[in-house]
Amino acid sequence: MRRIGGIILFIYFPLVLMGQRKNAVIQAPQSPKTAQSSNWSLGVSTSTNSGIFGGIQFRKPLGVKENRNFIQLEAALLKDYREFNSPYTFNGRSHVDGKLNQLIVLRPAYGRQWTLLQKSTEGGQKLMGLISTGPSIGIQKPYYVEISYDTNGMQAVSEVPYAKTLDNSFKKVTIMGESSLFKGLNESIIVPGWHVKTAVNMEIETLKQNNISVEIGFVVDFFSKPIEMLNLTAGRQVYTTGYISFSMGKQTK
Repeated sequence: MRRIGGIILFIYFPLVLMGQRKNAVIQAPQSPKTAQSSNWSLGVSTSTNSGIFGGIQFRKPLGVKENRNFIQLEAALLKDYREFNSPYTFNGRSHVDGKLNQLIVLRPAYGRQWTLLQKSTEGGQKLMGLISTGPSIGIQKPYYVEISYDTNGMQAVSEVPYAKTLDNSFKKVTIMGESSLFKGLNESIIVPGWHVKTAVNMEIETLKQNNISVEIGFVVDFFSKPIEMLNLTAGRQVYTTGYISFSMGKQTK
């Protein structure tokens, strides 16, 4: 009798375990957390053709992949490498000697970026390579200066294009300094062109899904005609610029 009970117990116990295994809820494996990536960035730059302030740029990646396309809009100030400030100043104010026009360029662009060095899951730096291209919209405006000049034996002050100081429009002219960048913007002419940009970008993660990035790159602008920048100096169609930009961006998952 004990032998029969042992046999029944031996057969029944595995069946109970199998029933419990079938009734168990199967949990789907959890997918690993996706890495955060920059959703947009806004920055300022300094360049070899602009001085301390070179321009501003806005960049928006397209898609969520690590290697993805992006769109960008940049506004930059271009100068001729032959420019130099006049040694004659008035109350510490300076101007560029012989400068006829200023060049502001807008660069809408479409580009591609590649991850060269991925940051770890705990955070850190991320290194990316970028290349982009698009139109260059050159805005050529007269270079304005503030002058003091003689009128009927009295001194008057006015803001005029630098070219007016060279054609005897005013008597006994003294240039006091350059005017605002936006002075004479309504007299601008548009010079279309094209540009190509390559860069290396290092992204540093900060708090609250924000990041700071440093970008070092090179831009070539081709314009449809030579742009006259300096008096008695031939204009140029091609401008090459090295730059460094500092950007802040927002991250999303």
